[in-house]
Amino acid sequence: MKGTIQYKSSSIAYYSYGNGAEVVFCFHGYGLDGSCFDVLEAVLGKQYTLICLDLPFHGSTDWQEGLSFTTQDLFKLMTKLNFNTTESFSLLGYSMGGRVALQVLEDYPKFIKKVALVAPDGLRFNGWRHFATHTRVGKRLFKFTMEYPMWFFGLVKVFYKLHLLTRPMRKFVKFYIDSGVEREVLYRTWMILRAFKPDILEIKRVIHEFKIPVNLLFGEYDRIIQIKQGLKFGKNEPMITVSEAKTGHKMLKEQFAEEIGALLL
Repeated sequence: MKGTIQYKSSSIAYYSYGNGAEVVFCFHGYGLDGSCFDVLEAVLGKQYTLICLDLPFHGSTDWQEGLSFTTQDLFKLMTKLNFNTTESFSLLGYSMGGRVALQVLEDYPKFIKKVALVAPDGLRFNGWRHFATHTRVGKRLFKFTMEYPMWFFGLVKVFYKLHLLTRPMRKFVKFYIDSGVEREVLYRTWMILRAFKPDILEIKRVIHEFKIPVNLLFGEYDRIIQIKQGLKFGKNEPMITVSEAKTGHKMLKEQFAEEIGALLL
């Protein structure tokens, strides 16, 4: 089922799958929307109701609040979806949505029953993203680069020749900034989610204190987000499990639905 809710001046789109008694809020990856979780309905739909929002500047969400968005905003959206936040819920985050889920876990641990992270962003500090979205010079340079990218293409070429950038990373960068439309989406997405910068040490503390199971799944052939990040995160914490599927980064597919579903069942 697809629906919308109003939040301030914005219209927030969401998808709902399954009719289980438990609720899991699902957060999608970059360039996707909530419908990407439909492949999990057959596996999770009897136990869970999956509520999958389109994040700002993605899918059918019409975000009119500028470049400001926090976990407080997100939590208010979750409560507006007729959900009683005095009860526990679970989280499922894929790629960029993993960073969103981690920040919700950090800020609202007492509400969370279980967390599933699939090829999640947010497990390590991204210095480039922090520079581009949190410093005065970085924000100006980031905006300039998205408008006039040719100098950056040259820099990427130099870094690649010096073996400071891998081939997959070079292709990744080129894909997301090659067109003006993609650059605008990238700029708005990085800026709108700049408040989502999970503190891993604090997250491990709340996981331990509240005894929250956190299960992670990585793609064996993923060149962008690798399992070593998850293994470091889970070290010495029995509430965290880490597993691997024989695939790359694009894991929200029917053939991996059982493995992803197992993170929550």
